[in-house]
Amino acid sequence: MVKFGLGQFTLQIPPWDKRSHAELYADTLALAKIAEEAGFSSFWLAEHHGASDGYNPALLPFLSAVAASTSSMQIGTAVMLAPFHNPLRVAEDAAVVDNISNGRLNLGLGLGWAPHEYRMFGVEPKGRGKRLEEFVDVLRLAWSGEPFSFTGKHLSYGDVLVRPSPARSIPIWLGGGTPPALERAARMGDGHFPPSTGSPEQCVERAREMLAIRSRLGLSGPYRFGMFIPVGIGKDADDGWSRLRDGLLHVRGAYALWGQGQTDVTNARDTAAAWEDAVRAGARCGSPEKIVDMLAPSLRELESMGFEDVFVSAILAPPGTPLDVAAEAVQTFGSKVIAVLSG
Repeated sequence: MVKFGLGQFTLQIPPWDKRSHAELYADTLALAKIAEEAGFSSFWLAEHHGASDGYNPALLPFLSAVAASTSSMQIGTAVMLAPFHNPLRVAEDAAVVDNISNGRLNLGLGLGWAPHEYRMFGVEPKGRGKRLEEFVDVLRLAWSGEPFSFTGKHLSYGDVLVRPSPARSIPIWLGGGTPPALERAARMGDGHFPPSTGSPEQCVERAREMLAIRSRLGLSGPYRFGMFIPVGIGKDADDGWSRLRDGLLHVRGAYALWGQGQTDVTNARDTAAAWEDAVRAGARCGSPEKIVDMLAPSLRELESMGFEDVFVSAILAPPGTPLDVAAEAVQTFGSKVIAVLSG
């Protein structure tokens, strides 16, 4: 079943956005409530550290506020960067948020890639994939509600108890795009996110690839798939893109600057200007009717693949989008896209 979500939110403040983070957070919480009322079924948040624009560093505290602002919308991390966290602390915090939300938390995990983050936390990148596998094992043991011990190459705990238990079994989503990451996601995750730079058609190909990997590994049973698609709603494609352009280029430029070892992302939008065509190619822009036409074939294919759930999350409000503009986009997507595609 296809479910429509909102995000993933980065909570960055680009140079042209004069809001404080307190104001941005308040606007985003208000937008989550508007989205739930408009028919969105999930809200997703990303994590990074040490950037000058305040890219969100704290997933679960913010999601606890989203949980308190909504009543039925699922909430999720896309993704939490596991190398920079203690799994017992995450198990405790996630269990509390899951109880606050009455069983609505999804925990997406990934490795991260930015060199400055590994330096910031004093973490050695070598062996991070195997450490993530142990991280997942520890989470599941911790959420059992029983005392446990664990001895691994990277993590070891003796006779520990994590309480409270989650309100339900928290789904663990694993991201990544390399062959080892895909196999790990197929083998250990309850679901998988492809990188958020792909088109719907590319995401369909990734979904097929994940099912093939699971089949090769002899795995069956329920599995989830999620994708994040920038969507610009306007009177035509150019108008729709104009509502996304600056924010998406800021995000892409920030990633490029991090790769160069820079954490000052003031010029991120200009840095990414040369790649505008590539960034736009991953977005779907146009009138609501055109958006429906562009998304429908991929959604039909995903629905036919037998996943337990397919989360299609629309990036409608990239960094720098004022609340009134974001709210209009969310309400229009809900009434003219979700309502049609879910009908």
